[in-house]
Amino acid sequence: MANPIPDAEALETFRKGFLYGPDAFLVDRVVHADAESKTLEAELDTGARNLPYASHQRVGPTHPAHVAAGDLVMATGSLGCVHGWLFHDVRFDAGWTAFGSRIHRADFKELARLGPPLRLRCQETRARVGPKRVVLRLEFRFEQEGKLVYAGDQSAFFLLEPELG
Repeated sequence: MANPIPDAEALETFRKGFLYGPDAFLVDRVVHADAESKTLEAELDTGARNLPYASHQRVGPTHPAHVAAGDLVMATGSLGCVHGWLFHDVRFDAGWTAFGSRIHRADFKELARLGPPLRLRCQETRARVGPKRVVLRLEFRFEQEGKLVYAGDQSAFFLLEPELG
């Protein structure tokens, strides 16, 4: 399975079981998936959707409308969860949960504008995989119109039926 790109029906199945509601799932299309390199690419349509933080901006001459940092970080969580689902069989509707555990690096390189789509990319750089726990380190690169707008390095835990206290 070199390129397991989920079709619209599979992605809808993912959304139904996802840990957050539709407005907080910030991936619109998966455009590339490579199981061998554990690389995932997707798109976020910044013009056609209501972004959780950007929609509350007070826009003016010194504060242009843009994709807010909180939206970009939430997009990393959405993309990371699709990554775990696609490459590590993490199924939220089967008792799995996920938590971001560390943002090692978050670099906001350019202002991401509302309107043009963002190309979202994540690549797994480390993994510890067990029957009830998957720990991933992911590198993120988000581009808009060919320019790098965000680069990040983050870790996340995926846990099956955790006992949280």
